[in-house]
Amino acid sequence: MSRGKRRFGKVLITGASSGIGRALALELAEPGALFALVARRKDRLDALKVELEGQGATALVFAADVRDSAAMGEVARQFIEAGDGPMLAVANSGISKGDALHTGDPQPMNEVFSVNVQGTINTLAPLIPHMMERREGHLAVVGSVAGFRGLPGKGAYCASKAAVKTLMDAYRPALRAYGIKVTTIAPGWVVSEMTANNSFRMPFLMDTDRAARIIADALARGKRECVFPWQMRLALPLIRRLPDWILSSRV
Repeated sequence: MSRGKRRFGKVLITGASSGIGRALALELAEPGALFALVARRKDRLDALKVELEGQGATALVFAADVRDSAAMGEVARQFIEAGDGPMLAVANSGISKGDALHTGDPQPMNEVFSVNVQGTINTLAPLIPHMMERREGHLAVVGSVAGFRGLPGKGAYCASKAAVKTLMDAYRPALRAYGIKVTTIAPGWVVSEMTANNSFRMPFLMDTDRAARIIADALARGKRECVFPWQMRLALPLIRRLPDWILSSRV
């Protein structure tokens, strides 16, 4: 699909300061588009705003933490008031931490859930009544292929991505009658600050800009689910059936 046919009008993206969020904003930028950019690092959002405006778009910057429901409610209010038209909201913020089961400390796992799951809810829920009233809109969440299978040492991360996938699976039929589209994005490994910390081999590691193009096209087509790269999508049935002894490792 050509880039000129994507036209989302108003786009909100969390985790927009780097990685997939930043690349997706640049991929969707076009004259007349309005962006709401959400992340904690305002300096990076300000830099992205300049780039988007260089492509003819307008951008609102919100230095907010997706875990803060009040702050995200205010982001939604200002975004809605900024103008009418189609609305795309992409819950992209996410973190990954090891379970650290040997420490007995639940904090790392709690933090993963608070950002990846509660952050998704805080991002999307305040926008849904407006979309229902207008009978149009598009919700998207950036999950992961890790949401299809629990992996040792990353249980909280995998479970959080499974949770947001299930959440979208529930939203989709509930909102269909209101003309609202719901898309789950499930990437494999994509070049980002998060994957830069991985010390293990990452098969089919994908360039961030290419990932953004795939996501943008999936959103433009209104796909219910987008799993990529294709090699990972084909391998999922096997990955889901791997016996525990193959995955066993020290934690």
